[in-house]
Amino acid sequence: MVKVKLILIAMVICTISLLSACGGSDEINSRPSNKPKENSAQDTFRNEDKKEKTNAEKFLEYAIKAADLRNFTKTGNYAGIISTLYDIYEEDIVNPYTGGSSIYVMNRTRTYMENKNMSVTKGYGVDCVVIDDYMTDLAEIDTNEVVYCVNPESKGMVIAFWFKDGVYIYEVNENGEKINEIKHFFEEE
Repeated sequence: MVKVKLILIAMVICTISLLSACGGSDEINSRPSNKPKENSAQDTFRNEDKKEKTNAEKFLEYAIKAADLRNFTKTGNYAGIISTLYDIYEEDIVNPYTGGSSIYVMNRTRTYMENKNMSVTKGYGVDCVVIDDYMTDLAEIDTNEVVYCVNPESKGMVIAFWFKDGVYIYEVNENGEKINEIKHFFEEE
């Protein structure tokens, strides 16, 4: 019995020693005394640079790259945009609710309506609607009136509408509301 108590006491002492040796701030202990403290304004700026992009912002990067690769502002090549988005997409936009990371690109909403399984986007991370009537300008659209994809399985998705002069992107939150909205206009060359 005495041996068990001694072992327990030794374990407690070792644990306390380890905790005290590991405790404390590494930054304070490892900084040489002659090193000046960094400017806190710089620290704040660095933290903002490292801020994670929203899924809508990530998709905008793909949209801009696809438009550049297809010379979109000169050609209006909507079909090329669709295939280019498929080609360059790296599945790095992940739906926070479903974990889906695929891209589903459709040409107008008609593609959706003809599909017998109306939950075709279930589990997808990205959705892009291409309006290819060559008449619609993003500048003329009241984005407050854009309502699309509010099915329960659509939460977390990125929705992008591609217009003649730009792209309108947003995410769907868990309540079916638009968040992280972006309107991006392509510059005429």
